[in-house]
Amino acid sequence: MALWPEANREDTVFGSKAVGEPPLMLAISVYEALKEAVAAARPGVVRLDAPATAEDLLRSLQA
Repeated sequence: MALWPEANREDTVFGSKAVGEPPLMLAISVYEALKEAVAAARPGVVRLDAPATAEDLLRSLQA
């Protein structure tokens, strides 16, 4: 394997490319959207542990 010398010429923080952060943030936003949807559907405190499976969503709606 050969690396190009000075391949990263742009000024970025520690040469970061932001590969892992966007998918992680997307997963968190989906979880929070599901939690907010359950909260809008019924009164009271919503308990929805991660990972939120379909069964967990139904259980939290019926609680």
